[in-house]
Amino acid sequence: MNILITGGTGFIGSRLVEAFAGQQHQVTVLTRRKRSSRNPYISYREWNGQEMPPAIGLYEAVINLAGASIAEGRWTSERKQLIIDSRRHATAACVQYINSSPRPPEVFISASGIGYYGADSEEVLDESAPAGEDFPARVCQIWEEEAQKAECRKLILRLGVVLGRGGGALEKMLPLYKWCLGARLGSGKQGFPWVHLADVEGVVRFGLENNKLQGPVNVVAPGLVDQATFSDILATVVGRPDLLVAPAFALRLMLGEQALLLLGGQKAVPASLQQAGYAFQFPELQAALEDIVG
Repeated sequence: MNILITGGTGFIGSRLVEAFAGQQHQVTVLTRRKRSSRNPYISYREWNGQEMPPAIGLYEAVINLAGASIAEGRWTSERKQLIIDSRRHATAACVQYINSSPRPPEVFISASGIGYYGADSEEVLDESAPAGEDFPARVCQIWEEEAQKAECRKLILRLGVVLGRGGGALEKMLPLYKWCLGARLGSGKQGFPWVHLADVEGVVRFGLENNKLQGPVNVVAPGLVDQATFSDILATVVGRPDLLVAPAFALRLMLGEQALLLLGGQKAVPASLQQAGYAFQFPELQAALEDIVG
């Protein structure tokens, strides 16, 4: 299979690229910086994040992961616009390529986030739940609306907190827990939707092969936990106590609006994936963390 991928040098994307190349798929990665590869199954093309490079060729699948990090940098008005524009423009470029191709791809897999539902819901959320109204929710809505314009099968990945080695949220958390500085955030009762990186790869593979799977899917493990439980299990896995509490007022004072990334959460379930028959490699948090940290 010939696969085109944006955001292929990031935490999730690099895992997918290596996995696809290992299966002898031809993978073209669009990147803002000039790169080269000795792997005959991986090639890089420079792009500006807004339009496809010339003579891009034909692909059977397009995977879109591009977008500025929502967690890094304070949410100034300029940063917020960058977060939105980086997703909208990259997705629009993919859609324009798909819709103008003489042989459109079989599937367009585009990232989104579990933040689509907003940060304050206490309900258990499947893919039919309505969108939220906070900033991350608006970002996801704009992202998804652009992806829905593609004229082929569309699979939209509403990703939870992706846990894996070498990057993502866990890379920032682990040193704190090893130094006995891990903490419950606010009440700790907010949902903590998580997924092992191996299952993100598994879901993408499943989506490429299962032509009946389409629309938005919650890419989260079926084992629901709240933030306090996550903190307790992670501390146990690293062999450290979990005694600290980061008060909500202090986080809001420090981070402003951005504190909702820590104090909010979603109790999301992977209803569509389970109905389609996807079997999670890591359905339970403790086993997932032991695999990553051990």
